[in-house]
Amino acid sequence: MKLTSEQKLAVDCPDDLMLTACPGSGKTRVIISKLSRAVDAIRGTPRVAGCITYTNTAVHEIETRLRQHSQVGDEENYDVCTIHSFCLNHIFRPFCHRIEGYENGFEVITPDSEQFNEYASAASADFNRYNLTFREFEEFSLLQISEAGEPFGSVLDTGTIRREEALRFWQRLRNDGRADFSLILYHSLSLMRDHPEIVEFVASRFSHILIDEFQDTTELQIAILGLIAERGRTNFFMVGDPNQSIFGFAGARPDLADIFADEVGARTDLVLTGNFRSSEPIIEHAERIIARNPPMTAVGPARLFTEVPEYENGATAFAVITETFLPRLQGLGIPIGNAAILAPSWFTLFPLGRRLREFGVSIVGPGARPYRRNRLFAPLAEQICGHLMNPTAESIIGIERSLFNLFLDATGKRRYDVFTYEGRVLVFRLVAEASRLQEIHMGAMDWLTQAATVFSGILIELSFFGTAHRDLLSDSVTEMEADMRNTRVDVANLTVDELGVYSNGDAALKLSSLHNSKGREYDAVAMIDLHQGKIPNYRANTPEAIAEARRLFYVGITRARHYLLYSTDRADRRNIPTQFLRADGVRMV
Repeated sequence: MKLTSEQKLAVDCPDDLMLTACPGSGKTRVIISKLSRAVDAIRGTPRVAGCITYTNTAVHEIETRLRQHSQVGDEENYDVCTIHSFCLNHIFRPFCHRIEGYENGFEVITPDSEQFNEYASAASADFNRYNLTFREFEEFSLLQISEAGEPFGSVLDTGTIRREEALRFWQRLRNDGRADFSLILYHSLSLMRDHPEIVEFVASRFSHILIDEFQDTTELQIAILGLIAERGRTNFFMVGDPNQSIFGFAGARPDLADIFADEVGARTDLVLTGNFRSSEPIIEHAERIIARNPPMTAVGPARLFTEVPEYENGATAFAVITETFLPRLQGLGIPIGNAAILAPSWFTLFPLGRRLREFGVSIVGPGARPYRRNRLFAPLAEQICGHLMNPTAESIIGIERSLFNLFLDATGKRRYDVFTYEGRVLVFRLVAEASRLQEIHMGAMDWLTQAATVFSGILIELSFFGTAHRDLLSDSVTEMEADMRNTRVDVANLTVDELGVYSNGDAALKLSSLHNSKGREYDAVAMIDLHQGKIPNYRANTPEAIAEARRLFYVGITRARHYLLYSTDRADRRNIPTQFLRADGVRMV
């Protein structure tokens, strides 16, 4: 794997290292190279190299790219996961029987499940608060637990959720033998503190721990990693950028990375300064928002683009996109699938997504799907329908990934055999049945209903599912249908091809919040709703909160390769441009 001199210095470093990486610096390549070397060093031993990253999307990318550089059987010597999966699989699940309430096992409740909402509703009802909104359910998912077991987070600071509600929420989960992500982290730390032999077990197992996006770590995560580091058996390789720390509402603090690096004696003198993603004009705007030392420089092919970022104040966000952004894409020859609309929050994107869809623009993001993306069967059904529309090698790989995720969600097991010959046989059997059913059932709902039953039978026959899982896909289809009726979709006329469109974002305009755009890149970006009160949020009343909003704006800028458009609108008479568009920022207003 070819590395720059900066990247090679980081990979070659034998010491614990805190590497600072600017946007677009190829840090994933560095992580994969370092992880590959770690696996080489422990191959044939029972030890494991762990790689902790922030999202499941990043997990899949690293695993896919790592397999291209690994040998058969190497998967036994590495584990790429999120911090929650790390704690779940290596601490909480093996030792949960030592915690009161989890003696007989547990069930994980994720924020996107109906059960999560039911527990949140019940906890609020205990304090005479009823009929929670979508925003209030989301705020329950943002709750964090301190090392002392106390709830904290921005939702408590604003008074939306009271301390007593948060404690009752977790109490109800524990009473039923269930846990959310916050409880998994908290109980993992408690287990390690109360049982030193558990720390010894984890430290002995992991020869290396690589951590991506380390700028967004929390005190609880630092405490867990610190206990492992104290044993002196694990090499730590942390990669992050304090200028991209944007998850303060979830307990992240950019200073924690430096604190941990100091505690373990890690080197902090290596930096990645070359940006392979963006053009020089875009990088110049990023430097206006946050000046790096040493400065970030354009070193990739995009450095040759000369288009200067633009600013547009339109009647509405929809008008800016349809009258300025889309025509500009066409003029620059940028495919719509390589462009994105980014906003400070999802709430701006939902109505915009619906209007764009009605306007005939294919989109991926809020307002695109008529059902929740997290429904168990949805990703697999979309990938298979996409393959029926356009059969390619890439779509087969997409089906394999969807199956891997489905098995993980349904059974809690990582079925790496999906990526073997037996897995490929499974994929082609499912595709053959899907094609047969499409010829019989052209309507999407009929196809989904029949496919769920047929696919479940195949998965049980090939031992990927147990008989207890027989109805999972059918239940998921029922949930998808309810979602579609609630959003007033014409279910009777929904086609299989429409399901396939959702699997192929290559031809669709991307809609994302600024937070969710982290780690992604696009040829063209339109940043919308850039109003004071939206970014920074009207609740940002401290220097720390304003600084985080600046970093969020910086993340938005650095997603763009070729063309960048800043947008405000006159839809509300109170709308005024954010301070980051004025002299305090990119100086466009």
